[in-house]
Formats: sequence, C-alpha cells, structure tokens
Amino acid sequence: MNKPKILFVLPTLKQDGAEVQISNLLSCFENFKVDIFTFDLFKEGSSIFGDLEDVKVYTKNRNTNLRALKKIIESNEYEIIHSHLPRADFYVGILRFISKKFKHIITVHAQYGDRAGESKLKYFIFNLFWRFILNNSDGVIAISNKIHNWLLSERRIHKNKITTIHYGVQIKERNNKTEFKNVIGTAARFLPWKGWDKVIETAAKLRDLNLDFKLLLAGSDDENYKQKLENLVDENNLNDYIIFENHYENIEIFFEKIDLFLFLTESEGFGLVVLEAIENNIPVVCSNIEPLSEFVENSYKTLVNRDNTGDIANFVYKILNDDDLIKQIQLKQKNKIKKEFPITLSAEKHEKYYINLLNN
Repeated sequence: MNKPKILFVLPTLKQDGAEVQISNLLSCFENFKVDIFTFDLFKEGSSIFGDLEDVKVYTKNRNTNLRALKKIIESNEYEIIHSHLPRADFYVGILRFISKKFKHIITVHAQYGDRAGESKLKYFIFNLFWRFILNNSDGVIAISNKIHNWLLSERRIHKNKITTIHYGVQIKERNNKTEFKNVIGTAARFLPWKGWDKVIETAAKLRDLNLDFKLLLAGSDDENYKQKLENLVDENNLNDYIIFENHYENIEIFFEKIDLFLFLTESEGFGLVVLEAIENNIPVVCSNIEPLSEFVENSYKTLVNRDNTGDIANFVYKILNDDDLIKQIQLKQKNKIKKEFPITLSAEKHEKYYINLLNN
C-alpha cells in the first residue's frame, strides 16, 4: 500500500535549528512519504542535505521559486504541503489560494518581528500578509506554548487553526561525566537577542569571585555582531577566560568540551540547543522564559532571571564547586526530556495530525 505523500517546503537547507529539527523528524516518520522542496540547497555551507538520505530533495534549478514549486506539486500530486519559515509560507500560500487541490500546513518556528534588532516597519508589513496566509491555511503548528499564545494574542490567528507540537531530540545512551574542569559553554548564532552580553557580564563576575574557569562562545556570525562581543571581552579584560569558536556542524563535539551550558537569551521560539545540551548530559542554567521553562526541569532553580548576572554568577560558582550538585541537576534535567521530549514522540504527534487532517 502506497503511503500518503507530503511535500515539506523550506527556504534553505542551512543547518539551523528548524532545519536540523526537520531532518531528525523525517527520519522517524513511518506512515507518510515525505519529499522536500527548497530554494537553496546550501551545499557550500553547513547544510542538512547530507543527512536526508531517504528523502527526495527538489530545488528551483533554472525556474523561479514559484514556478518550480508549482511544477513539482502538480507533477507529484501531494496531499499535504507543509511549509516551514515565512518565505516558504508565502510561496505555498499563493499557490494554495490559486488551487485547492492540496492541504496547506504551516509550522511557526519563531516570534517574527518581536526580537531586538529587527525592523518593526518591515515586520508590520510582513505580518499583514503572513496573518492572511496563516488564517487561510488548513492548520498551523506552533513549536511551543509560547508561540501558540503569541499567534493567538499578537497575530490574531483563529484558535481552531493552531496546534502545539513541541520539538524533540534523539535520545541516546551516554556516559555521565565524572571529572569537571570548570568549562562553561554557550552556543547560538551571534545575534543581539541571544544574550551574549549577559553571558560575558556573568563571566566578569565569576572572575571577581576568583573562579578558575574557561568560557567557550560558539556560533555563526550572520550579522557581524561577534566584533561587538570581542570588544566587550577586551573592555572587561576577559581574554584569559573567554574563547570564541566558530559554528559547530556537529554540536556534540562542542558539548564534549564543556561542563555547564549557560544560555541567557532574551527570546526563543523553542531553544533547541538547550534541549540538545540536556540530552548530551550537560546541565543547563538558562533564562527563565517561555519556552525554555516548558522543558527545562527547575527543581534546583536553574531557570534564572537573565538580568541578575550577579546572582547567576554566584549560582554557577556554587554548581561548579559541588560535584554532587552538578550531577543531580544533570540527572533531573535529562530524565524530564527522556520522558516528554524524544523526537519519536514529536514524529508520532505530527503523523496523527496529518491523519486527522486527511480524514476530516
């Protein structure tokens, strides 16, 4: 029996959080045949293309994005088109408006236009069209309760359109660390709202507490924000403590180097890197914001006020000087995600969603 066919549409296969999640998700599907259409294979950079072994991938070739996408949809007779990220939402939304031959599902991965440094005018115009497309789709998947509530209250998407399906992570059996070297790490894109300045401020206060530590800061520098952070490190005389590193194609290599993950972000759609850190048996101290509070176990008060860097420094100092405490935090956090956030559970929820959509 042939499986129902779905086309995932992505602007790029660049190895960012949403794309990595999609790659992992597709490897767990059992009841649907999924292809991908992308505007950019991103073969010359860090791409998920090599991880899509059993997935047929289409791109625009010599056609325009819209024309190529229309041709692929018509020739393959997909029952569902699932778009990810706004640019893809727009293209599929246009074709859905013209043709009613397929179901259009949209996953919303972030709060667009609400983050520091983003153009308010650009996103005001953008959201007028995007809201129309979301409300005219056949369903909207929010990756967190935070995104769900934002779509309802701020973007006025009809409540019956929205379903929350959290990100998941591949759960692996891993050995626990037995030796700690006071290495703290933060990994994300170098962007203003990711809280890099707060992490550096915390590092300055850890130095003042006479903690012998290293802080690894890793990420891609898409908007030339890294230079400002390097200047901040110089101004605070932290060059002996802080090391800047490039983006890791394999984030597990980064986690092998650190003992504690410190993430003081201002805003996240989900915060996949935090979930990945916990899965890699790295205890996490992070901002007490949704959606991080939706999956970070907080028995030891590891969800913190990102503005109180003095309190954060004292807490990190306490953790790194108590091997029993760091192990207890790691175990509590890992047990929660093993139970509630495996990628297999996320895949199962997606497939049930598709089945219900096709049966209604």
